[in-house]
Amino acid sequence: MFVRRNTDKLLIPIGILILLVVVSFHPKHHLRSEMPEGFFQEEHRAKKPSQDERIAWAYWEAAQMEIQWRYPYSHPLPTDPPPEFRVDAAALGPMASDPATRLLYWHRLQQVWFAPESWKSEYGWSFEWVGSPVESGAQWIKEEFARLTGG
Repeated sequence: MFVRRNTDKLLIPIGILILLVVVSFHPKHHLRSEMPEGFFQEEHRAKKPSQDERIAWAYWEAAQMEIQWRYPYSHPLPTDPPPEFRVDAAALGPMASDPATRLLYWHRLQQVWFAPESWKSEYGWSFEWVGSPVESGAQWIKEEFARLTGG
């Protein structure tokens, strides 16, 4: 059955420590501050940003400030843009908040969402799982299963 050995006193704490490291040290993904090439396409870059480029930057910043927290890395974006994906028409003009322009940049965001060059990964410690071990454990199993199966 169970045999006690002197090495158990050493192996059990080491095993627990390894488990804590594996659970607590993982990457955090954030959208890059630089707008990816696929999000705004222009034949030539002018010294002064065009109105279209300023609108694209505003929508990219909306994605950074709002969308990446609601739909994290590797999660698909919905078909229609959420209300948080908007820009200030007063600062950029009425064309910026036009529904067609908003939908155009939402589709472009969907195109670059899964591209590795859109994301920055930073490895670090996170003890968020300590707050609710059951919920965190279930979420970790779900994320690992999705990562392993590609879905």
